[in-house]
Amino acid sequence: MVTKTGEKVQKFYNKTPFPDYELDRFNSKEDLDISSYPFARTLDRSIPKDASILDVGTGTGQLSAFLSLKRKCVWGIDFSDSSLKKAKGLKEKLKLDSWNLKKVDILDPKQIEDIGIKFDYILCLGVLHHTGDAYKGFQNILKLLKPNGYVAIGLYNKYGRIPLKIRIALAKTIFRNNNKVKDWFIKMQIGEVEDKERARGWWNDQYLHPHETTHTIGEVIKWFKKNDINYYQTIPSSTLFDQSNMEIAGLWNKANEKKPSLLRRILKQLSWIWKTHHEGGYWITFGRKKN
Repeated sequence: MVTKTGEKVQKFYNKTPFPDYELDRFNSKEDLDISSYPFARTLDRSIPKDASILDVGTGTGQLSAFLSLKRKCVWGIDFSDSSLKKAKGLKEKLKLDSWNLKKVDILDPKQIEDIGIKFDYILCLGVLHHTGDAYKGFQNILKLLKPNGYVAIGLYNKYGRIPLKIRIALAKTIFRNNNKVKDWFIKMQIGEVEDKERARGWWNDQYLHPHETTHTIGEVIKWFKKNDINYYQTIPSSTLFDQSNMEIAGLWNKANEKKPSLLRRILKQLSWIWKTHHEGGYWITFGRKKN
């Protein structure tokens, strides 16, 4: 049964699929490959070609579709009919046979169980903070992770989100009807874009979303500990001196496996106020399930 918060979020995404795009942009698999974002390419290099992947909250599916180009088992799950409809349109158009799509509410254990398989990698990027219970959603998706499997969790940071919250307040009050300021705010996050559907989708998701929560590094480390997940690293880095090693060593490497101390976490997250404000205070934590 969908919660009241879930109903609001589901209605929102049915009205404004995310991340939105013009389907006409993709006329071949090469188009999908060329349009992939740098982080998607880093993910692709970090995950073995024979691995199975679950993209939780896949939305309109650009990421999971891209990852399916070189793999035999990639799943995308979401609970928005409109988002999945666009994803299915992309799947059919490009004949992405190894890409599986399914409607799932991650807060419903029965729907999780009905998936019926477990995965080597689970990606849950920008999803849990839009549920009514982020930790419960995290626990549920781990049921689909194989022993020794890898997980990546993307969330809004309590500190890094502050600048965007200020911009949201300004957009709803002083600059409510100012399209120039609106365009400037969007360019701040995703740059110049010709795809109007993408720009509209980003605006709605960042400035008009009906529900979001913010979280801290320490909170996620506790989630990992309670659920037998070994902490690997965060992006942006939580180490004292940032190590730009993800392009070489991959996203799940042990270079930063030591958990950051409380003082380091506080200092790092305070720095994210200006360092991650273009991304809306978004960060990702990587880990691996124990045997």
